[in-house]
Amino acid sequence: MPSRLFATQLAAKVEAGEGTKETLAAADAVLVSNLKFSPDIEMYKRDTMRGSLSRDPSISGKQRATISFDVEMKGSGTPGTAPDYGKLLKGCGYSETLVTSTSVTYKPATTGIGNSFSLSAYLDGVIAKIWGARGNVKGSMDSGKPGILSFEFQGANFEVVDGDLLTGISYSTIIPPAFLSAALLINAYAAICSKVDFDTANTLALRESINSASGFLSCLITGRNPKGSLDPELSTIAVHDWFGKWKTPGTLGSLSLAATGAAGNIVTVSFPKVRYASIASNDRNGIRTLGLDFEACLSSGDDEISIALT
Repeated sequence: MPSRLFATQLAAKVEAGEGTKETLAAADAVLVSNLKFSPDIEMYKRDTMRGSLSRDPSISGKQRATISFDVEMKGSGTPGTAPDYGKLLKGCGYSETLVTSTSVTYKPATTGIGNSFSLSAYLDGVIAKIWGARGNVKGSMDSGKPGILSFEFQGANFEVVDGDLLTGISYSTIIPPAFLSAALLINAYAAICSKVDFDTANTLALRESINSASGFLSCLITGRNPKGSLDPELSTIAVHDWFGKWKTPGTLGSLSLAATGAAGNIVTVSFPKVRYASIASNDRNGIRTLGLDFEACLSSGDDEISIALT
């Protein structure tokens, strides 16, 4: 019987030991969409010389895989309580700060990131597993839609086995808020935009180990280059001098916007220091706009991006 696309689940768990595969259960499940499993094996080609044009079979070498998926940006419904996908942000190098009955805030971190992750994609009778994994996360916030976090985890090993879907999962029933009346401000200017995107742009490095069955021990985050983009309508220079701020060295400003639901479901995304990196002319439905890319810079350190749930 063929596997059904809609009968798909994801589970993820931090590993007790770095690069050590975990057994996953219903409590580890996260509600996701656009789930993809992408394995990779380095094939060592044997160029032996035997007086024939025929080739010997290749040898399977180092093995790795990625699991990618999307998650809706929303709160847990209870202020100060982390959402189910909070652990995934931590797996992408973010810190988690909980303020009881008030807020949960995620920011990029340098230390205290924690152990690697095991993830499994349950594909209706087949389970694709990766472990020793860490990842990167991107965000998309479009007008009138819930925000989307797009994750990609790189695993140091993988396996594909037969297995059943998880049962007894209690998924969050919270409805994500749409980005409307978002109070967007960039450099203190209420720009007219249809979307804002960001990319943590983590550098992921697999730790090669001849002692590991896959040739890799685990995946590390060795750097990041946070950046983003938006599409503001072109304003007069007197209202907001986009090009002048881009040309002037050291010109930094903040960027923030919010999707507002009930308490425990308010999502605020902010960048305390942004630097215009490139500007191009564009249009949106016949309205002159700019394609603006920005660098997300540090303010005091480990704070280039903030995702706050209140």
